[in-house]
Amino acid sequence: MITYFRSTHYRPAIKRRDDIQPGSWIRSERPNDEERQKLIKFGIDADILTDALDPHEVPRVELEDGWTYFITRLPDTEDDFNDFTTPILFALGEEHMITVSRDSLGRLWQPFIDRTLAPTTQRTKLFMHMLDAIAKQYQTRIAAINRQMRASNSSVHSLQAKDITTITEYERKLNDYLDALLPTNTALEKILGGKMLRLYEDDRDLIEDLSIDFEQLIARCKSLLRTITNLRDSYRAVMDTRLNETIRILTVITLTFTIPTMFAGLYGMNVGLPGEGEPYMFWVIVAISASLAISLAVYFLRKR
Repeated sequence: MITYFRSTHYRPAIKRRDDIQPGSWIRSERPNDEERQKLIKFGIDADILTDALDPHEVPRVELEDGWTYFITRLPDTEDDFNDFTTPILFALGEEHMITVSRDSLGRLWQPFIDRTLAPTTQRTKLFMHMLDAIAKQYQTRIAAINRQMRASNSSVHSLQAKDITTITEYERKLNDYLDALLPTNTALEKILGGKMLRLYEDDRDLIEDLSIDFEQLIARCKSLLRTITNLRDSYRAVMDTRLNETIRILTVITLTFTIPTMFAGLYGMNVGLPGEGEPYMFWVIVAISASLAISLAVYFLRKR
């Protein structure tokens, strides 16, 4: 699907248009073959368009035939072909800015259109506002993961196997976020060099602020990943301690029953033994066996 949006400096509210005009934002989502050919006629490179629709494409920035191509990834998607992020292409040309995604991004663009007052004729500033909206999505998702981890894992001793499964899922999601944020921040630093886009002083300030935001997101992801690693190591240590304690108790029980078993085996043999035929000898053997077993158990339990 291809839709057109436009706003100006005097009318900064972004409105949908029926046809394309100079300074428009062309939004394409899940393009079919006919729509892809239409995008290529607008000037987008066919190879880069194919890359942008690849579910595993890595964020990067390129300059080709007067177009600046910026590929990044969005957090959390319902696309079965993606993991936890989906790619999106920003193509900035002389007259238009085009966004292309393989996923429906109404959850991103509708709030952006409703809240943002930015002229589409100023493509660089509009692009920065869009990246800021993406950064806010990452902030929301990472903050939610942090809250969920704190709520479900307040004590290492109360962790269960299902909690470790949930933590592993958080770890996979954070790693996927990190794989998207790191190259995105690198691409922003390339743009800051001024070779990819013509930048004014205000544009540079916006890019520097965006780069700081992405660096903070990267640091937050790494911090949560370290927390997950420490939590998993602590859980493993607790489980090892519990296992060792269980084995120790079972070993003490085994040794405790060894002495009564030995006496029972000796007096069960078909040979003459001391005290044979005495009516009280059974209770003597039971008393001796019990005394030795209890003494042995107390000794090992105290010595741990």
